[in-house]
Amino acid sequence: MKNGSLVKLIDVHKTYRTGEMEVPAVRGVSLEIKRGEFLALMGASGSGKSTLMNILGCLDRPTSGSYFLDNADVSGLDRDQLADIRNRKIGFVFQSFNLLPRTSARENAELPLVYSTQRLSHAQLRERADRVLASVGLAGREDHPPSQLSGGQQQRVAIARALINDPEVLLADEPTGNLDSRTSVEIMAIFQQLNERGITIIMVTHEQDIAAYAQRNVVMRDGVVVDDRVVPQRSDAATQLEQPLPSTL
Repeated sequence: MKNGSLVKLIDVHKTYRTGEMEVPAVRGVSLEIKRGEFLALMGASGSGKSTLMNILGCLDRPTSGSYFLDNADVSGLDRDQLADIRNRKIGFVFQSFNLLPRTSARENAELPLVYSTQRLSHAQLRERADRVLASVGLAGREDHPPSQLSGGQQQRVAIARALINDPEVLLADEPTGNLDSRTSVEIMAIFQQLNERGITIIMVTHEQDIAAYAQRNVVMRDGVVVDDRVVPQRSDAATQLEQPLPSTL
């Protein structure tokens, strides 16, 4: 699972235009991420890391340069083609969870399958959602809406939703930004265990202690990569869980 390149950026630029003004957000980034890596993308506000994450997630296209995802050049695809790539290959986890408030944990987790080309029965949808919720420690909470779940449990639902389509890569944008320190450790334990199962994880964070859970840290400043290093001894949040996550994925 660790062999081969999953993500490859070649001289990627992104320039936003406002009237006659041009604002360069990413300036010639080349980056390779191997299958099965856990990478933290870091940088201050305005460094270009969020723009780069949008490109990696096929939410935006580079102004110039190439982006290869699983050996396919996706940098020139149109909006519908990018949407298809996102649905099949990428899972997203956001700082603010982005759950539907009047919908159960199960229904939130099922949501990507509703827009999938797969045609699953109601029973199949329910079975897959319950399985992935159990895999992040939410067995027994499937029928609860977000208002009846803690912040950490809501983020677990968001992770389950990201995993429901068996994505090639999981993109996490400040996934612990709205959580206390103890809950942050629990969420990072989930990411570590998912990575140990072979899922490639790319996480945006500005917190050094959270980045330490990754295997590799890439730091951006003013739209360029200024540091790219392997974390010498990553913290093992998974060992701090009272019970390991069920391995049902």
